[in-house]
Amino acid sequence: MKLVEYVQEHAVRGECTCGHCVDAPENPEHHQPAGDTVDLTFFRVAAKDADKDVFLNLVKEEFPKYLDGEEHNYLEVGGDLGDQGVALMMIGLGHLLKVWSVLCPETLMPFLPSELKQQMAGMGMVSLQAGKDQHDTGRKGGSCQCVCGKGHNSCSGHAG
Repeated sequence: MKLVEYVQEHAVRGECTCGHCVDAPENPEHHQPAGDTVDLTFFRVAAKDADKDVFLNLVKEEFPKYLDGEEHNYLEVGGDLGDQGVALMMIGLGHLLKVWSVLCPETLMPFLPSELKQQMAGMGMVSLQAGKDQHDTGRKGGSCQCVCGKGHNSCSGHAG
């Protein structure tokens, strides 16, 4: 199985909320997945029967550069995968599986007006970033990979 196929099978995405998609339903914010999700500014992503080890092995086989600790935005990832929508789903799925962290207006600056967050995201400001050892051990025993940068030993109970 290829990474794109795995993402399409194990990531659930909501409808786009950018306001420019002609195929979006009315009130797309009401058409988002339930449960544990990550907000990628455009839409929310949830995991469906996903396995961290399988996902991580596919990433290592096909795109090991995503684990290099650098930021990789959805425009770059979309170029690699051939689809920006699948790229966003992959970024969200990897975040939910604790393979990397999502960096986007919604996670970094939730206080900004929605229109500005959409504009920033449209310019490519939705990225993944794997932290040191995050892809091997998750967050156990390492420093926190959340965006606060405070270096906690774990993210449990951390509010940001």
